[in-house]
Order: sequence, then structure tokens, then C-alpha cells
Amino acid sequence: MEFHQLEAFVKVAENKSFSKAAASLFLTQPTVSSHIISLEKELNAKLFDRRGKEVELTPAGRILYEKAKLILEEKVRILEEIKHFLGTVEGELKICASSIPAVYILPFLIKKFNELYPGVKLKAHQADSGEVIRMVSDGEVEMGIVGTALTTDELVFESFMTDELVLITPACWEKKRFEKGKSVLIGDIIEERFVLREKTSGTRKVFEKALSDKGIKLEDLNVVAEFGSSEAVKHAVKEGMGISVVSQKAVLDYEKMGFINVYRIEDLDLRRNFYLVYKKGRTLSPNAATFKEFILNLIP
Repeated sequence: MEFHQLEAFVKVAENKSFSKAAASLFLTQPTVSSHIISLEKELNAKLFDRRGKEVELTPAGRILYEKAKLILEEKVRILEEIKHFLGTVEGELKICASSIPAVYILPFLIKKFNELYPGVKLKAHQADSGEVIRMVSDGEVEMGIVGTALTTDELVFESFMTDELVLITPACWEKKRFEKGKSVLIGDIIEERFVLREKTSGTRKVFEKALSDKGIKLEDLNVVAEFGSSEAVKHAVKEGMGISVVSQKAVLDYEKMGFINVYRIEDLDLRRNFYLVYKKGRTLSPNAATFKEFILNLIP
């Protein structure tokens, strides 16, 4: 049983296709088929069943798939550790981040990190905070960046940057009593039409908690729409759909261009932190450990 055979097997299982697996590995389809046949002979077990144009794992194939992924992951880890021992930081690192960090923070971090470690290729995946936390918990990625922290014995949330949510309104908002650059009170806006992020968003959770601390329920607001990204929320506000509360880091461009007005909500605590999240007790790969140390030392 050889690494290239296991790699071919995992790709076929994930793509449910010999031809797609061959394309992703830059191999011919007969070569991939030969690798699978060799594995089946060695294990004396059928690994795939054909279902029309697709293939699916047999019970024996499902057992091998889970073990093969672990073997290939360990192979990568061994190579990284040896390179780290030799003073070389290179290879691949997957990071999952919620929308605000992914769009407005991670590009800066990756640029600075690559200046120090040009041999590391970072792959960034964007999801809402809930999905990022789930992916880290399930071991799909080693590390994530989110704007909300949970109380759990399984995960570590390490703060590395602060943020504040602000109120945004259309540039031509009819509420003339609110002077640009000034603060407002939640009572001044509670009857307005609100556009919010989805329920699993870290931004949404911070806003809900701040309201709750003042004895206000989200149901007390007139929420007219929910969106899956801060960009969509900003555009909806710009078009006059309503007002919203978003990260200060996300509105600098729209405010500068005059698309929206920005206010602090004086009587709500809308401060929050951004966190690195990783599994407690799991030894991070050298690349992930280096990235963690880099972030915690880069930003005071």
C-alpha cells in the first residue's frame, strides 16, 4: 500500500468519479484505475460500487476512506515538522474565517505573513461564525477566526483584535436631527426599519446581546430583511431599505464615498473582540502554530 494509491483512492471517493479524480491529480484515468485495482487486490476487498456515471464506497471502502485520510494528513504533518525542525516554514495552511475577518482583516494578515514566510500557501475559506466554529470542532480546519466566543471545554478562543459595531443609515436619511459624526440613543431608532445579518452571524449575536442587556428583545425591532454578508447589508442600507448595525471595519469605504452615514449608539455596549479558535489539546501543525504566534505578536 503506497501513498499515491491512497491519494488516488481518496480523490475517487470524494469526487465519486475516476475521471474527475484523475483530472484533479493530473493523472490519466487508467493510472487511477490501476491504483484502485492494486489496493483492492492487496486488501482482498471491493472498494467501490458503480451507480450510473458515479461510484460510491462499499462498506470496506468507507473504512479505508476514514483511515486513508488520517494517514495522508499525518504524512503532511510529518513533512511539515521535519521542515520546521530544519528551520523551514513552507507548505499549505487552511484558515476558515467569519465574514468580517475574512474580508477586512485576513487579507492584511496573509500579506504580512507571506512577507515573513513566502513558502506558505494560505487557503482562506469564508463562512459565518457558527460554521467556522463547527469546522474547527469537527477537525475540518485547524484554526479559525471569528467575532464571537463560546463557553466550551472543547475549543480555545484567543482574542487578538478589538472591534465596535456602529449604526449605518442611508446617506439621504430623513432623520435630520441626527448630526453626522455624532452619537444616537437606541430609543431614537427602535421604531425604524432594520436590515440585519443572519442569525448565526457574530455581528448579529453581539447586537442581540447588547439589546438584551438594555432589556430590549430583537422582536421589539422592525426587522424587514436578513442577509448573509455585511456587503449585502451595506448595499441594502445604501439603497434605502432600512438601517443596520455592522462592524466599524466594514463601513469605512461606503462612508468615505458618501453612500451611508455612520453613528455610534451611545447607550449600547457594541464592543467585541476577534478570536483565533482552535481545538483544546490538539497539537497544531508547525504552519498553524507559526501563524498563531505571528498574529498574537503582530497586533498588540
